[in-house]
Amino acid sequence: MIGGEAGVAAEEPGLLGQLRPLRAALILGAIITILGKPAAGTPVVYAGWEMVSTLLIPVLAPLFFMLLMLDALMSRVWMSEAEGDEWKRLRLVFRVDVIVGLVLLAYWLPYFISLGR
Repeated sequence: MIGGEAGVAAEEPGLLGQLRPLRAALILGAIITILGKPAAGTPVVYAGWEMVSTLLIPVLAPLFFMLLMLDALMSRVWMSEAEGDEWKRLRLVFRVDVIVGLVLLAYWLPYFISLGR
């Protein structure tokens, strides 16, 4: 038999294999911003390593949220033309992007609301 032996099932890629490297890096970045969120009311530090958690991570959180939503939108666009396994992969991508985006939003929204007060 060409392409493999009879009776041997093709190995299905895992979650990271289905998400692919750039998308996995995007989700990892979003998770890092969730884990690195400073407490509300923390003063901004403009020098040293404290600058990462008090200045850089709060700036990156909305950017990661918008990138996740853009990726979710694009996966829905590609789903309209896909079939079979590719459609299932894109559905997984859409769901992961939306879930991580909603968690990111729920986690950071109180912080940004407190900045407006």
